[in-house]
Amino acid sequence: MARITIVGAGIVGLAIAAQLSRLHDITVIAKNLPGDKLTLEWASPWAGANFVAGYCISPRDRKMQRDTFVELWRLANRYPESSVKTIPMEEFFDKERTEDDLWFKDFVPDFRLLTEEELPEGVKGGCTYTTIVLNPNIFLVWMRNTLETSGVRFKRIDLHALSDARHLGYDVLINASGLGPRYLVDVRDPDMLFLKGQIILVKSDYNKCMMRDDGKDYTYVIPRLDGTVIIGGIRDPDTRYVKIRIPTFNTTNRHSTNSNTEVDLDIDKDITRRVNKSLPAHFSADPADYDIVGHNVGIRPYRSTGMRIENEIKDGQNIVHAYGKL
Repeated sequence: MARITIVGAGIVGLAIAAQLSRLHDITVIAKNLPGDKLTLEWASPWAGANFVAGYCISPRDRKMQRDTFVELWRLANRYPESSVKTIPMEEFFDKERTEDDLWFKDFVPDFRLLTEEELPEGVKGGCTYTTIVLNPNIFLVWMRNTLETSGVRFKRIDLHALSDARHLGYDVLINASGLGPRYLVDVRDPDMLFLKGQIILVKSDYNKCMMRDDGKDYTYVIPRLDGTVIIGGIRDPDTRYVKIRIPTFNTTNRHSTNSNTEVDLDIDKDITRRVNKSLPAHFSADPADYDIVGHNVGIRPYRSTGMRIENEIKDGQNIVHAYGKL
C-alpha cells in the first residue's frame, strides 16, 4: 500500500482519490475544500456540469472519457443523493462531422443521428444520446463525505510550490491542482491558460441538455433538474487573470469593480440570442423574458497542448501530473 498525497480537491483530485483509495493510503491537500464558500481560484464548483464526449483522437484520451462515463453512470444509478442523473442530450454541429469524430457513439446509450427535420436553422448535423448531468456544489461535498468515510484524509494547505508538501511524507505526490500549475513556482506551466466563462441560471423545467459549437463560441443548455437551467456560454482566453479575483454571482450587484469578472449584459444578450437560435420553441432571445436566478462569471483551466498526465522525478519527489483540459 503506497502513501499518496493528492494536491487539489476539485473534481479531478476527488476522482483520483476515489479510484486509488481502494488500494492505497490517500491524503488530499488543498487551499479550497468541498463545502467552502465560492472563490474564483477554484474552478470545479462553477461547472455546469454535464458529460460531453470531447472530439479527441488519442486512444488514451478516449479511454479516459469512456471510463469517466461508465463511472458517472454507475453513480447515477446507485447514489441519487450524489446529484448525478441521466438526461437526454442533443448536440448540433455547424460543420460536417466524420464517423471518427463521433467515436463515442459506441458507448453512450440511445445514440442516433438527428434527422434534417430535427435540426435548427443553419446547422450541418446533429446527434442525440443519453448523458450525465450533476450539480457540482452537491456532488463535491458528497464525494468528500464518501471519501472521508472510506478513510481518505483532507487537509487544508496553501502551497506555493509542490516542494512545500515534502514534509507530509508520501511515496507519490499527484498534482491535480487545476489552475495551480500557472502559479506553483516549481511548475509554472506556460501552456496553462484561463478561459473566462459567463452563464445565466434561469427558472425553467426544460429537461434536455443541448450543445452547439461553432469553433468560436459554444452554446449550451444544462438543466439542473430542480426547476432551474443553466444557459451559456463563452470562450474567452484572458491573460488579465494573473491575479485571482472574486466573481459576481447574483442579480442585485450585477457589476463589480473588476472589469474582467463583472456580468456583461451584452454577453447576456448574445447568450440568449444563441440559445433561442438553437431552441426557438423553448427559449426566448430577449433576456427580459427570463426569470433569472443568478449569474456565474468565472474562469476555468485550459491547457493549450492538452492534458498533462505524466510522471516526473523532481528534487527527489515522485510526482505525477494530472491536470489540464482539452
